[in-house]
Amino acid sequence: MEIQALKIFNPIKLILFLILVLGVITVLTACGDLVKESDANACNSAIDARNYETAKSVCTSRKDKASAYMGLAGYDIVNLIKSSGTSTSTLTDPTGSNLGDDDNVGASILNILRLSVANIADNDTRATAISNSRTNLDSASALLQPSLGDNSSSPLTTDEILLNTFAISFAMQLNQIMIFDNKATSKTTFPSGEDLLCDPVDDLANAASVLIPSDGHIWAKERDGMMCVRIKNAVEALGDPDDAIEGLAGGSLHGDIFDTVCDPLDNLTIYLSHLALNLTELKKTISLKGDNTKVLDQADNSTQSLMTAVGCKE
Repeated sequence: MEIQALKIFNPIKLILFLILVLGVITVLTACGDLVKESDANACNSAIDARNYETAKSVCTSRKDKASAYMGLAGYDIVNLIKSSGTSTSTLTDPTGSNLGDDDNVGASILNILRLSVANIADNDTRATAISNSRTNLDSASALLQPSLGDNSSSPLTTDEILLNTFAISFAMQLNQIMIFDNKATSKTTFPSGEDLLCDPVDDLANAASVLIPSDGHIWAKERDGMMCVRIKNAVEALGDPDDAIEGLAGGSLHGDIFDTVCDPLDNLTIYLSHLALNLTELKKTISLKGDNTKVLDQADNSTQSLMTAVGCKE
C-alpha cells in the first residue's frame, strides 16, 4: 500500500522575522515599551528589579501585568540584549538527507528567551522550562487578546498589539516544539503496510548528534514521526480499523480517527488565527509595504494551510 507523506507547513518564519525586527527596534529605542513604568511604585519597582512574580500581583494596568508575564516567560530587555550577541543557524543533516529540512525558528526563540541548550543543558529541565514559558506567554496574551480591535471598549494600543503579537508568536512556536521536537522520527507521515509501521530514518547513529529533544531544531522527519505514531495509535484503537486503514491509502484521515489525531493541533490553529488578527491591526498603525504585505497575506491563510498539510482540515 502506497502511503502519501505530508509535510507540515510552517508559516511563521517571515512573520517572526517581521515582528522580531519591530519589537527589537521598539525595545532598544524606547526602553520602556515592554516594561513601562506603572503609576504604582510597587509595580514599577518590581519590574525594574525583574521581580516579575511580584509584578504580576501588584501591577494593575493591563499592559504592565502582561509585561510581567512576558518577563516570567523570559522575554525582557535584559534577555534581548544578551541574545543579541548570539545567533542560531540551520543545522546540516549529518546523514545526508534522511532528516529532511531543519526548521530552526524555534531555536531562535529559545535563544531569545534564554531557554536554549546553551542555557539549559539538561533536556528534561529545558522541556519543563519551555512549557512554563509558554504558560506565561499565554497568560500575557489572555490579558490582551480580548481587547483587540476597534469594537473593544478599551482597544489595545499599538505597543500592546506588538506585545501581544510577540506573546502569541512565541507561544505558538514553543507549542510546536512541545508537540514535534521529541527526537523520534519516521520516514513517512502515515504508517505503512498492514502492520502500520512508522520506520525511523536510516543512519540514526549519525542523526543522534542533531536529534536533540526540545532544542528548537524541528526536523521534517521529527514532525513526520509525531504524526505517524499518533495516526498508528488512533487506528489500532479502533475495533475494526479496516476503513481507517483504507483511508490512509488516499493520504487523508478517516473520520473515525480525525479527532484523536488532530485535537492536539487545535492550539496551533488558535495561535495562527490570533496572530493573523494582530498583524492586521498592526498594519493599521505601522507602515508595512512590499514583502511585509505578503507576510500578512500568509498569516491570514496560514491556519488553513497548516491544517490541510497535516490532513487535519475539516
